[in-house]
Amino acid sequence: YEMRESDWSADVCSSDLVILSFVGALHWAFAMVLPGLGSTQQRNRLAWSTVPALLAWPALLLPTAWAVALLVLGFVAHYWQDRQLAACSALPGWYMPLRLQLTTVACMALATATLTTAG
Repeated sequence: YEMRESDWSADVCSSDLVILSFVGALHWAFAMVLPGLGSTQQRNRLAWSTVPALLAWPALLLPTAWAVALLVLGFVAHYWQDRQLAACSALPGWYMPLRLQLTTVACMALATATLTTAG
């Protein structure tokens, strides 16, 4: 079986949409276990935890370039939410550097998928 570029691009988008759906669960867990979060912050974390999945899954219906744009937007928005949470809570010291690295790699993979489709 020889994989075509379009297959690879679709696979990258599919795997990244699953990953983006998963990262929302982190905020659900943080809302439940982080000490010191007020009730408003807990509600905000619980509400946000659903947004990445709501952004990710419609990407299945879009052409690759649009799907990539939506997924990159989702990853960047989630990283921004992580920064908001880190500013008001005691996240482990390794969490934000790891989230930045993972967000960067996911976005680079998506950009590569777009370039292989466009080329």
